[in-house]
Amino acid sequence: MNKFNFMHKVMVAALCMISLTVQANDLLLTGRIGSSAKQLVNSPQGSRWQIQIQWMEEEGKVVQKGDPIIVFDGATEQNQLLTAQENLDRLELEYKQLELEQEQKVIDADGALRVAKMRVDKARIEASVPDGEVSAYDKGQYELELQRALLEQVKSEEALARAKQEREAEMTKKRVDIMQTKDQIEYLENIMLKLRVEAQFSGPVSYAIHPWTGEKVAAGMNVRPGWTIMDVQSTNQFQIETWIHEIDAVGLVEGTKVLITLDAFPNKSFSGTLSEISKQSESRPNWSKSAYFPAIITFDSDISLDLLPGMSVRLLLTEQAIAEAKNTKGGNNV
Repeated sequence: MNKFNFMHKVMVAALCMISLTVQANDLLLTGRIGSSAKQLVNSPQGSRWQIQIQWMEEEGKVVQKGDPIIVFDGATEQNQLLTAQENLDRLELEYKQLELEQEQKVIDADGALRVAKMRVDKARIEASVPDGEVSAYDKGQYELELQRALLEQVKSEEALARAKQEREAEMTKKRVDIMQTKDQIEYLENIMLKLRVEAQFSGPVSYAIHPWTGEKVAAGMNVRPGWTIMDVQSTNQFQIETWIHEIDAVGLVEGTKVLITLDAFPNKSFSGTLSEISKQSESRPNWSKSAYFPAIITFDSDISLDLLPGMSVRLLLTEQAIAEAKNTKGGNNV
């Protein structure tokens, strides 16, 4: 197949996804079966600007709720977590040692203050001896010793206060280091939990499209945080997902009746309702440069067929159904 034929087929396929007008103002859309019970798996925020997909469950496989469906590479985060846990053990040991050291300093300062107070009491007793019982020289020495003892008491009180302040400052600093390390461990543990994703529903696995290359995402690829990687849709609560061209979205309202034909069952048609039209348009670069509005079509009754997410669907919105819905809604549109 030459390049021209390949590009031609790609354009035809893209045009088939764009809403077309049939029979005057009837609107023909294409869509796919989906489920309202859907799990979208996005690449997590790691410690790097991109993360590698290590393993993905096989596309199309029906998984059960709780089964692993994707694993992201977490070698860097695992090493960081081990290092942080070792740091925490070291910091907690240092905290205990520091606590003992600082407590001993306070005890020593408190003991020195007690001794200083006893010396003051002793000096005060000696200085209180009446003048007639001791010589003037001894009396002066006793008073001088009292002043010295009082000065030492003041110094001891200040030393005890400094020891308590130093103890509190050093312990607070070490507690902050421990708290920061615990926060880092919690952050890394949360990342590690997000690196292994389990199915929230029982249903088939579908891979997403790489936003740059247009190919399906696969194991071994490097992806950026927030990219949609895959989805798991329940095999019940079916609905139809479609995208409406910005031109065709004008005038459409929720509640419009839709005729549904599944490509897998072309001889059967079903009735549905346009239940939701997004107010926010999306770009579909693989189709065209135009904007498209995501929309949801719901079945009006239970379907007895074996449906699977991803099945292609054709949707017909007749001019009459569009007009009736507009009249019912009072003319409100997108």
